[in-house]
Formats: sequence, structure tokens, C-alpha cells
Amino acid sequence: MKCNVDASFSTSRNRFGIGMCICDDKGQFVLAKAMWFAPMCSIDEGEALGLYHAMRWINDLQLPNVDFEVDSKQVADYFNQGNGDITEFGVIMDGNIQFCSLQLTNYRVEIITRQANVVGHELAQAATSSSSFCTYIEIPDFINNLIANEML
Repeated sequence: MKCNVDASFSTSRNRFGIGMCICDDKGQFVLAKAMWFAPMCSIDEGEALGLYHAMRWINDLQLPNVDFEVDSKQVADYFNQGNGDITEFGVIMDGNIQFCSLQLTNYRVEIITRQANVVGHELAQAATSSSSFCTYIEIPDFINNLIANEML
């Protein structure tokens, strides 16, 4: 399985959104989630928090063998190589690494292009304007065509 993760930022609402979409090995939609948080944070922190929430969601769902796909090179590089960063970003990422080593099996964090992470991004953008957290058990209309295109 793969889990696309992205963050989106709304300065007008002073919040950021996180979008996560799980697909199976054939690219079929399994589940998606969108959530928002306030106040705003840095882009790097928002992307790291997106991975944080995605990993815990995958653990709650008890899904093994998941590849997390992010479009933040800094997040993917830190996760795979670490660098002892003492900023808020580094603290979040160190927590992500520790959580995975203790709770998840057969996982990877990979960098993908922003164009390949359009589903995660659309979910994150939708979260910034939503009044509540959303879990989608069926493909929401606003990403239906995007999921279909990824399967081609």
C-alpha cells in the first residue's frame, strides 16, 4: 500500500491542512483523511506534522507494508538520513523516526514530485476550508478524476 501525504497552508484562515490518501498496490482507493490545525506553522513543520499524523493513522488502522509518499525533500531526506536538527521540525521528525522504529513494520518514506502528489495536496487544501476533520471511505468527488488518472 501507499499513503500520499501533503500539507497546505491558508494565511487568510491562519491554519494549515493535512491530506492523506491510502491506495492499494494496484492504485485503487482505500481510504482518505483530511484535517486542519491552527495556528499556522512553517512549511517544513506542516509537512513533518502531515507525516506524523499519517503514520499514526496507519498504525491505528493496523496496516502493514505501507510506503509513505511525500513531496517534501527535507522531510524525506531527514527521515531517511537524519541530521540531529534541534528546531521544531527536527523534534517532529525525530519523533516520526522513533515512532516508526517502535510501531510500524515494513514502511518507507519516499520523495515524489508535487505533480505526483496532487491527491494529497487536494485533500490538504480541502481541509483548510473545512469546518471539521473528514475521513473518506469512498472517493470524494473533488479527487475522483485525480485517482482515476493515477491508475492509468
